[in-house]
This record gives sequence, C-alpha cells and structure tokens, in this order.
Amino acid sequence: MKTLITVLTLSIVTATPMLAQAASRHVQHSGQQLSNNVTFEGRNIGTDPDPNVRFDLNRNAGYYAGQD
Repeated sequence: MKTLITVLTLSIVTATPMLAQAASRHVQHSGQQLSNNVTFEGRNIGTDPDPNVRFDLNRNAGYYAGQD
C-alpha cells in the first residue's frame, strides 16, 4: 500500500509542472497573430507554418531573391 501511495504521489508531483507549462504556452500564443510569410526587401520569399522552414528561408533569403 505504501508503494502505491508513493508512486501516485511522485506521478502527481511530476505531472503538475508539465501541465502548468502547457497551459501557460497556450495562453501566450492565443493573443498573438502569427504570420507564416517570409519577405526580403519587399518580396515574398515563401510561406510555411513550420518555424524551422521559415528560419531557413530567412537565412537564405538573398539566394531566393536572386542576390547570391
């Protein structure tokens, strides 16, 4: 019985911070309008919902805009 109580207590203590972080992230993004467009000198280079792809598009924007 002690083992069951210990396991339940540890799982609750571990899960509580994760649930709190997930809730706070949702609140932060709900007030923001996210733009998926990548522009360089007024030209639209591309659009993608993935932030990693947008990062790569920004990094290589000169190449995509024809400015090696």
